[in-house]
Amino acid sequence: MTRFFILSILISLVGFSHTVLADEFDDGAPEYDHRPLPDRTDADIQRQIQDEMKVACVKNLCQIVGADSQGHSWTVSFNVGYGQPTGGGGNPIYIGDNNNYNSDKAYAGITVTYRNYKCTSQLRVTPAIYQFVNTYMYNMVNHDYSTKRNFSPTEQTVILFYTTMLTKVESCRANTGSN
Repeated sequence: MTRFFILSILISLVGFSHTVLADEFDDGAPEYDHRPLPDRTDADIQRQIQDEMKVACVKNLCQIVGADSQGHSWTVSFNVGYGQPTGGGGNPIYIGDNNNYNSDKAYAGITVTYRNYKCTSQLRVTPAIYQFVNTYMYNMVNHDYSTKRNFSPTEQTVILFYTTMLTKVESCRANTGSN
């Protein structure tokens, strides 16, 4: 009798745990359910571009690409030689007795430079070019928001044009930045 009782408890526990796990994880969490994306029409794309132009355009110029960069750097250079020391634009610290720049004595020096920089670079175009580029760029994405697999020659040209604009916007770096 006790064997039958223990066996029935074990079977019911296995069955109970199986049904709980199956019900709990069958459908998954609702935030991961596939939701169909709304279709975008050409009118929707143009409306979105017009809304973006209200923000990107000032007077008759629209910011199409830009770059912001900031940072800081330390540069330490060492100079050893004869004659007048040639420092590197920082504050030189001279080691030895050549502080008077005597041309016949040896010197050793250290130049320490600290740069703190922040810069913004923008490329502005006319509203017609802004609308042209963005229309093609938005149309390179399918109406269900997936990326097109193949681009036409015209779309490839617009990608090249946009890439060229990106290269025209330079961000400053520590070695060429301003103090």
